[in-house]
Amino acid sequence: MNALVSRRTVMIGGAVAGTVFVAGAGVRWMGTVAPGAMVLSAVEMDVVEAVSEVLFAPGTFEVSGGDGVTSFEVDRLLADVMGPEVAKPFRTMLGALEWGTLISRGTRFSSLPFDGRTEVLDVWASENPTPRRMAFESLQAVLAMAFFRRPEVLARTGWRAGCMP
Repeated sequence: MNALVSRRTVMIGGAVAGTVFVAGAGVRWMGTVAPGAMVLSAVEMDVVEAVSEVLFAPGTFEVSGGDGVTSFEVDRLLADVMGPEVAKPFRTMLGALEWGTLISRGTRFSSLPFDGRTEVLDVWASENPTPRRMAFESLQAVLAMAFFRRPEVLARTGWRAGCMP
């Protein structure tokens, strides 16, 4: 029988894919560092902006989260504040979000329309499985730190630092 996909082909393909994955675990498949960035690649910056646009949608503040500024602040936080022990798993999580939708939705996360990205993030935010929800909460926390540091957002919320009247 000459089937296009046999059990043997699937097993060999899985073994090869697993070997490549394990061998390349230390290699960044998201690309080199983006111009003007310190940690994140251009693909990762796109993912951050796509998530930011959903989490901080236009209309709430004068600026939206997906305007190209939030990703540079996330990059700065990862490089200057959080360090490599946080940056590496954060980047891995961005990769899982970006490429995880390729099978389920037929395209990368950052290429999905707004409603599609919202649906994916709602799934990540759901109760089960717990590790995925925790990853979403971590992503949300880092992006919120970056977004709410912006001067125009701080002015809109009325928040100020220090003891000045």
